[in-house]
Amino acid sequence: MAPVPAGQPTRFAIQKARGKGWKTLEVGEDLEHARARFNLMVRVNPRAYFRLIQLDHNADAGGEGMEFNWKLIELHDPNQAGPNQAVPVGQGRKTVPARPAPRAAAKGARRRERVPLPLRFYAAVVLAGVLIGGVLYLRYGLPGP
Repeated sequence: MAPVPAGQPTRFAIQKARGKGWKTLEVGEDLEHARARFNLMVRVNPRAYFRLIQLDHNADAGGEGMEFNWKLIELHDPNQAGPNQAVPVGQGRKTVPARPAPRAAAKGARRRERVPLPLRFYAAVVLAGVLIGGVLYLRYGLPGP
């Protein structure tokens, strides 16, 4: 990495995963404040992916815009960390040996996740449509006197 010039202090950014990328929520110059805000965001939304990164100005960039080199400081992965707990980089959690895969999964079959369907809602929408259509037909569809 290029050395940080005196005019550009090191910054710390908090980012949240959005789709296939990351959205920057906050950028600050104080690590302790950034870490406190990061922990607050993890407590508020523990099921989201967050990361705290260090941004160093890239003086070698040839463009007019500012370019940064970044380094991961802390990552919150809701699948790996417990509730309200972020995993600092370099301090990984102990891995638990995986259970042996069932025969169907070993042969390449996909495990299907059961998702409850809102059948009552669908039935109510269809029933409401039939009733409204019937009323409109009786009002405007029949030849009148």
